[in-house]
Amino acid sequence: MVVFPFTPETKADPYEHTPVLKDSLLHLGIWDREFTAAQLVEQMDAAGVEKVMLCAQAGGSWEVSYDYVRQMMNEASDRILGTAGIDPRDIAAGVRKLEQAVREWGFVGAHSYPHWFRLSPADRVYYPFYWRCIELDVPVQIQVGMAYQAGLRNVGHPSEIDTIAVDLPELRMVCIHTGYPWEREMIAVAWKHPNVFIGADLLHPRDWSPELLAFIRGEGREKTMWGTNKPVLEFQDSLDGVDALGLDADTKELLLHGNVRRVYRLPH
Repeated sequence: MVVFPFTPETKADPYEHTPVLKDSLLHLGIWDREFTAAQLVEQMDAAGVEKVMLCAQAGGSWEVSYDYVRQMMNEASDRILGTAGIDPRDIAAGVRKLEQAVREWGFVGAHSYPHWFRLSPADRVYYPFYWRCIELDVPVQIQVGMAYQAGLRNVGHPSEIDTIAVDLPELRMVCIHTGYPWEREMIAVAWKHPNVFIGADLLHPRDWSPELLAFIRGEGREKTMWGTNKPVLEFQDSLDGVDALGLDADTKELLLHGNVRRVYRLPH
């Protein structure tokens, strides 16, 4: 769950030329962790990772295009899956582009960074995209929690997800980055709504809150999905962290791939 395409090409443009974005990557200490598609697959093999979801990113003033992600998918079509970035500035064109990505190019869902557009994920400009996800029977990943870029304000409180889920109960939402620092509120929303899930990425497993760990071990064992937001976390380091949690075999299987396969309708 959640790999962003930090390659030599995207590092040079757009990341290098978007100061707010570059500063956040430097602050996270990951500016020198770029990778090619071939290196990504090598790192997956080394850690025993079968598939990854690579997001085409829409950030308003910058993007990593659908075409670029398609190129990376084509280098390992059975291993690298694409998610389609949502740009709400042109709704009609954006919805058509999302549909084409899923129907023609094999993308498995949508991906949204609402803080880059300074819009709540519950803003009505997003609803045509959400409705199309329902029609296409694919989930949408939404960054929930704080904006990590110093120049951007937080717009993704879990209460916004509650609003969307009440309006569109059929929409499968995967709330990435654990909802940090509002993980307790995120858990409450995921518990309440059948189609709201938590993406346990970005934060190392050793830093998951006690509430999130209790949810994974209990009522949320079918609601939580492991991820890395690579290059923020490397596969093996994160998996070692999962091993250290001492989860039972069934819960670990659901966290690492069972829930993703079910929610994204992936073949076994």
